[in-house]
Amino acid sequence: MGANGQIGVGIIGCGDGGTSNARALQGSREARIVGFCDVNGDRLTAAVREFGGNGYSELAAMLDDPNVELVVVATPDDQHLAPVGMALKAGKHVFLEKPVATTVDDLAGILKFTERFPGRLHFGEKYSHARPVEAALVHREALGPFMWGSTLYSMWRCDRIMGGGKWRTESAYNPCAGGLSHNFMSALLFVDSPIRRIRATGRVLTYHRNLDDHGGYDTMEGTLEFFDGGLLSWVICLAVQGDDSPLAHRTISHTFQFERGALAYGPAPECDRLIVDGKTMPFSPEPPLEEWPAYNIGTLYRGMHADIFAAIRGEREPRHTIEQGINVAAACALAFKSAHQDGRWWLEVP
Repeated sequence: MGANGQIGVGIIGCGDGGTSNARALQGSREARIVGFCDVNGDRLTAAVREFGGNGYSELAAMLDDPNVELVVVATPDDQHLAPVGMALKAGKHVFLEKPVATTVDDLAGILKFTERFPGRLHFGEKYSHARPVEAALVHREALGPFMWGSTLYSMWRCDRIMGGGKWRTESAYNPCAGGLSHNFMSALLFVDSPIRRIRATGRVLTYHRNLDDHGGYDTMEGTLEFFDGGLLSWVICLAVQGDDSPLAHRTISHTFQFERGALAYGPAPECDRLIVDGKTMPFSPEPPLEEWPAYNIGTLYRGMHADIFAAIRGEREPRHTIEQGINVAAACALAFKSAHQDGRWWLEVP
């Protein structure tokens, strides 16, 4: 560990994911930002100006810094494999932002890294630290086995993280990859087996003139099945471009039914409920929209980071494993293929 027992962190990628991680690390007692790496000079300069640390235009230079002990990989979703490999080979711990990867081939490469560098590659998901989810985990045993569920991902002003829609209209776009990773990871907290298979259908609601030409979607729905037979229905819609979605700032919504209770999370904080053995269980509510940015960074991201730091120090098992991240990312990739095959089931998700 570095100074004062803090873990030295280097962040690859200064876009939305990288800066969100940096904001959560500011003022942390457990870690400190050592530097940033980005090929975009303007983004790199802005990140160093706001958060401090060194700026690196080349990853190899950042990896040569002995003060960097943990590397956060927050590059674009389809550009994870190479920086993960470089960081692991340089002897660093790696926290990989979701999704693990967007293709089955890249996921196979990540799996090989987990075998070659055991305990070095870490994965997490922020909504797994949401207050209603935390409350349900406290009562996990009393809730009993997971029976069925449904989950939805949507976002207001969804182009904010999609390059003004440009990413979608210039390539085949799979909305499952970035969005549903959150939802499926949270579901795995309550299901005792990984995802076995998935089916999907897709539509283009907003980007007809361009996205149709590339075979992408901005809205998808489907079902996934776990190895224990449990089913989860899901929908993702990234076609909203204004403030009209009632889902607003939280983006996700779950309904999980258990043998002896249920968790309802969303679409708004006043809808959240946890019922165990017929009794409504109290928990601290999530905040309204105006307080959400501070909660997102201070509770969700920092909860995820604390889990990763504890795993690096060997203090406890992480809430999520990289193997779960691979399983979820594979399901998202295969959902996209299923949507192009008229909703056929894709068997045996890796």
